[in-house]
Amino acid sequence: MNKRYLAEFIGTFGIVFPPVALSAIGGETGLMGAAWVSGLAVLAMIYALGPISAAHFNPAVTLGFALAKRFPWKYVVPYWIAQLAGGILAAALVALLFGGGHGVHIPANPDLLGRNLGTEAALSFFLMFVIIAVATDRRVSGTAPAIAIGLTVVMNVLIGGAVTGGSMNPARSLGPALFAAETALPHYWIYVVGPCIGAVIAALIYEAVRLEREHAKGAPNELLEALTEISRS
Repeated sequence: MNKRYLAEFIGTFGIVFPPVALSAIGGETGLMGAAWVSGLAVLAMIYALGPISAAHFNPAVTLGFALAKRFPWKYVVPYWIAQLAGGILAAALVALLFGGGHGVHIPANPDLLGRNLGTEAALSFFLMFVIIAVATDRRVSGTAPAIAIGLTVVMNVLIGGAVTGGSMNPARSLGPALFAAETALPHYWIYVVGPCIGAVIAALIYEAVRLEREHAKGAPNELLEALTEISRS
């Protein structure tokens, strides 16, 4: 399991560093650039580490998988720790190189709590629905998940970027918030509650509409079975 935790740590670092670094570098890329960098980073890390840890890289996704009974509860907290640590290290490296305060998620209008929370929940719903669909069906081609999930991230950031920043991920938002404490931390709860609500609803709804359960698998694939075999050997 330690290798899976390390994969989650590296993968989360890999999806947080690029958009935060892009924010620090600046330029004329704007929201479109942020969306594509975020999506491509997710796509690359899924291809690189998906076979090891199933590439959650997101505490809300891990929670959704667990509640849908596609991931063992005993590994949820270690996955969360690895993900949050990876995101913090990524933000710390950007802060070391370019200074703190970059890549933070702050609602455009903090007073509109319902809109902000609802946006993060809705975007996370779409993301989790796609993730659980492509990650827990044995019939899905191994090349499909990264592309589908990466493009969903691009779409969601383009939609939510001007409202909340389009986080969908508590691990993505925590690191930058820590290095811009007085401005971002008071709003961080939105980027925890919203994504978790959206991911859980999506996971449960997908399980309710899943037609052929014999084709379903866990995420990581057959984790419990693999660990059982190891313990027997």
